[in-house]
Amino acid sequence: MRILISQSESETGEELNYELGESLPFTQILDKLQAWAESQGLFIIDYRVAAKPEAAEKTELTSDEIDVINLQLGDQLQLVESNLRELIDYTDRAGLHLARTIQEGKSLSENEERDLKNGGAFIAESFDALSRYLVAENPENIAGALNALNTNPDLVEKINALALLQNQLRLWLRYAEFSRVSPAEAAGKVALFREKLPSLQQDVEQIAARFTQGKEQDALVMLETISSTLIDAVVLMRKANDAKMQIGEKLVALMGQLTAAIDARDLVTAADIVDFDLRDLLKEM
Repeated sequence: MRILISQSESETGEELNYELGESLPFTQILDKLQAWAESQGLFIIDYRVAAKPEAAEKTELTSDEIDVINLQLGDQLQLVESNLRELIDYTDRAGLHLARTIQEGKSLSENEERDLKNGGAFIAESFDALSRYLVAENPENIAGALNALNTNPDLVEKINALALLQNQLRLWLRYAEFSRVSPAEAAGKVALFREKLPSLQQDVEQIAARFTQGKEQDALVMLETISSTLIDAVVLMRKANDAKMQIGEKLVALMGQLTAAIDARDLVTAADIVDFDLRDLLKEM
């Protein structure tokens, strides 16, 4: 069994000289590798396992049956970023599935309800762990959303909860990614953002027009790009202690409402938010 380690997904791994001393199931191998990584001040961000040809069909492998383990290692910040991306992806998929269920006039099956319950517990545990390193925008709102996700039987309320949680996760991710940016660099990026505001305002008008014309998919694609840009701007404004930071706070709340409307497929509300609220806020920034 070979173990290859790298610091990024694209990097070619270097072989680790690590002796297990005995045949072990993969779960125990992973525990040992995690302990080794932590002894080096690192964490396992991701891993891939390739079985030997004769064990290719097996689901539970031992060290004798594994050909190679590829480990991606990183520091604590990279681990947090990885966890945030995983949670964002999950909340996105869960919200879309619930919205599709509502649109089709169906209810969740027993298996789907069980999966959602397990997913809700996973999200709650993850938020608890992340809150040790990151501060929520509004802890009470987060607690309420977690409670609604895990206890409220109304699927629309669950979608709204997922949207609020995802909005927080996206902000946290950008905070983590911009943590290496100095206040001066952040101020420079905010200045560049403001130079692009006229173009963004035109994009918002086009999005509103596409909603009105019934071209919802085109509008949503454009909105995804703009949303990312606006979240970046809010985080950078905070980092730079920008004079108009309060406008950014309003934008955070508005983006949460917009995400909830889109996830619930309430495109009329989404169009109104874009056409009126978002357009007005951009003028103030």
